Amino acid sequence: MSQVSAFFEKVRGVLGAGLPDTRNLSGAYLWLFRVLGFIFAVYFLFGAVNGSYTFFGPRSWTGLQDLRTLEFPYLIEVGIYEFSKNLYGEQFMLPLFIFFTCALTYLIYPARKNSPKDRPSSIDLVLIILSFLVLCDFIYFYEPRGDRAGIVVDTGFWGNDVMFGFIAAVLVWECCRRVLGMVLPAVAFVFLFYDWAGNWFPGIIAHKGNDFGYVMSYLYSQEGIYGIITRVYAQVVFIFMIFGALLEATRVGDVFVNLSFALVGRFKGGAAKASVVSSGLVGSIVGSGAANIVITGTFTIPLMKKGGFRPTFAAATEAVSSIGGHLMPPIMASTAFILAAMTETPYWKVALISLVPALLYYLSVFMSVHFYATRHGLRGLEKDELPDFWKIMREDGILLVPVALLIFLLILQFSPFFAGFWAIVAAIVFATIREKCWYLLGVEALVFVASLIKGGDMLYLYTIIGCLLAWRQQQSKEIMIRIANAFVQGSKNSLIIGATAGVMGLVLTGVTHPDLAQKMTLIILSYSYDMIWLAVILVALASYILGMGMTITASYILIIILAGPALQDLGLKMLTSHMIVLWLSQDAALTPPFALGAFVAAGIAKCDPMRTGFTSLKLAKPLYVVPLLMAYTPVLMDSPNPGSTAEWSSVLLVWFGASLGFICSAAVLEGQFLRTLTVSDRVLLSIASLLLFWEQLGEWDRIWFNSVGLALMVLSLIIQKLGNMKDKDDNSQKMSAQPVA
Repeated sequence: MSQVSAFFEKVRGVLGAGLPDTRNLSGAYLWLFRVLGFIFAVYFLFGAVNGSYTFFGPRSWTGLQDLRTLEFPYLIEVGIYEFSKNLYGEQFMLPLFIFFTCALTYLIYPARKNSPKDRPSSIDLVLIILSFLVLCDFIYFYEPRGDRAGIVVDTGFWGNDVMFGFIAAVLVWECCRRVLGMVLPAVAFVFLFYDWAGNWFPGIIAHKGNDFGYVMSYLYSQEGIYGIITRVYAQVVFIFMIFGALLEATRVGDVFVNLSFALVGRFKGGAAKASVVSSGLVGSIVGSGAANIVITGTFTIPLMKKGGFRPTFAAATEAVSSIGGHLMPPIMASTAFILAAMTETPYWKVALISLVPALLYYLSVFMSVHFYATRHGLRGLEKDELPDFWKIMREDGILLVPVALLIFLLILQFSPFFAGFWAIVAAIVFATIREKCWYLLGVEALVFVASLIKGGDMLYLYTIIGCLLAWRQQQSKEIMIRIANAFVQGSKNSLIIGATAGVMGLVLTGVTHPDLAQKMTLIILSYSYDMIWLAVILVALASYILGMGMTITASYILIIILAGPALQDLGLKMLTSHMIVLWLSQDAALTPPFALGAFVAAGIAKCDPMRTGFTSLKLAKPLYVVPLLMAYTPVLMDSPNPGSTAEWSSVLLVWFGASLGFICSAAVLEGQFLRTLTVSDRVLLSIASLLLFWEQLGEWDRIWFNSVGLALMVLSLIIQKLGNMKDKDDNSQKMSAQPVA
C-alpha cells in the first residue's frame, strides 16, 4: 500500500468511513436479534398484503378481497380487517421502522473498537429501551399532535415533543455513526447547528436562527425524522431488501454469474466481460452496490486476476459494474424510489427513462474492458472452464421467474411496493419447486386458495395455519428455516440504508428551515453565468466533495436539495434535474479517498484501494457524460409520442451518437482500438467522441455534428487498418530478408 493510501486509511479510521465489523452475537442476544429481525420483515410484508400504504399506481390487488363471503363469521372478519388496516397506518409504520433499525443496530454494531464483540453493552441496552420509549410516545401522542397541526405548544426542553425530539435525534445520530462512520452525522450536526445559530454565519447564508425547542419539535414530526426519507424506506425500499436477501438465499446471484460466463466468457478478457454483465444483472435486483460487489466479486475478481488483469483494474471493473446496478431497472436501489417520491413521478416511468442511459453506461464499461484485454493480449476462458448455458436454464432457470414477474408488474404500472411483495411470494414458491418439496408447495397452494375464497384479509390466519402444517414435515421445516433466515438477513442488510433515514431528517430540517436551498441556488446561478453545462460541472464538483464518505442516497438527497432548484431555474424540468443529480451522486461510492465500493473491491483483490478508486473513476466516465446528455437532449428524458416518427428518429439519433461516443472515448482512455493508438489516433478519436456527444444545438445541427463525428471515427479506423497492414508488410519483408540458417 502506498504512503498516500496509508495516510487516507488512517483518516478513514479516524472518521470511521466505510462499513465496520459487526458483533458475533451468541446466546440470548443472538435469539433476540433474530426475533426482532424476523418481526421487522414480517410486519412490513403484511403491510404490503394489507395495502394500506403504497406509492403510485394501483393500491393493491382488490380482486381477492371482493370475493369475501359471509360464510365465516362476519364480525370476526371485519374486526381483523379493521385491525390490520389501522395497524399499518403511518402512526405505527414510521416509528416502528426507526425503532427496529435502531434496536438492531445497537445489538449488532459496537459503539467502539473496545466494545464487547459477542453481546451488547449496558449502554446499548439503555439506548434500545429509549428507542422503545420514543416509539410508544410517538404512537400515543400521534393524534393530538395531528390535531394541533404540528404547532409547538411548549418550547421548553421538558416539553414532550422537545424532549423526545432531542432523544430521537441522538438515537438516530448514534445509529448512523455506528453503521457509516462520522461523515454523515457530522454533516447533520453542522446543518442543525446552522438552523439554530444562523445569525452567527456571515453574508448571504446568515439568517435569524430558530429556537432550540422549535427545531427539536420539528425533528420529531413527519417533516423531520419521520419524513419522506423514512416513509420511502419503510414503504418500498425495505421490501426490496427482503427480496434481495431471498434471491441471495436461493442462489439467484450464482445463476446470473454462471449465465454471464456462459454468454461472454469465451471472448477476449472474458472474465472481466462476464463481471460487467453479471454485476449489471445482479445489481438490477439487489439494489446495493457493496452487496453486489461481495456477491459477484468474490467469484469474478480472482478469475480476472488469473486471466491476466491487473488487480487494480479487476477490482475497479467489479466496483464500477456493481455500482451501475443502482442505475439499472427494475429496482435501481433506494435512491430511485426517493426520486420518484420527491418528483411525484410513477416509479415505472423512472425505471423506463433510466433503461437506455444505464445500457450506455454498461456499454462504455464493456468496451473499456474489451480494449484493455486487446491491448494486453488477454484471451477468454477455455471451453471446459465455462458453464453450459442450456444446462443452467434447465436446472436453475425457474429461479429467475420472480425477477421476470417483478418486471412484468412494474410494466403494468403496479406500485413497486405491491410488485415487490408478489415477487417475494414468487421467490418462495419457485424456490420450493426448485427444491421439489411438494408437501410445502401443497400447503402454499391451500393458503392461496383459502384466501381467494374467503378473502385476502384472512391471509394472516391462513398463513399461521399453513406454517404450523408445514412445520410437521422435515424438508418443509428446513426450507422455512432458510426463508426465516433470509428475512433476518434482509433486515440486517437494511441497516446500511435505514441508518441514514433519521439522520437525513436532521439534514433536511437544517436545510429547509433557514431556506438554505434558495441561497445555494443564487450562488450556483451567479457562478454558472446561466450556462447549463457549467452548472452541471459545479454540481458534479459538489457531489464529488460532499459524496466523500457518504452513501449514494445521502449524497443525492443533500445535492438535490441544495442544487436542484438552480438546475430548474436554468430551464431544466424537475425530473431531468433529479436524474442528473442521481447520476452524479453515484460517484460517492467511487471517489477517493473514501470510496466505499472501490475499497470493498480492493479488499477482495488485495490491491491498493486508492489506485482502484482512480481507475474506477476512469471506467465510470458515463457518470459525468450522461448528465450532460440529459441536460441538452430532452428526448432522452421524455417518452416519444407513439405516432411521432420525427421524435423517435431524434431519440434513436441520440442513442446511436452516444453509443459511438462512448466506444471512442473508451478507446482513447485505454489507448487501443484496431491497434495500439498513437497520439494522433487519440486526438482524432477524441474529437470524434466530442462531436458524437454534442447535443446542445437544434436537431439538424445535431445531425450535422454527429455525421462529422461518425466520419472522423471511420477515418480513424481506416488509418488504423492501413497502419496494421503496413506493419504486417514491414514484418514480412524483415522476415524474408533474414538469411536462412
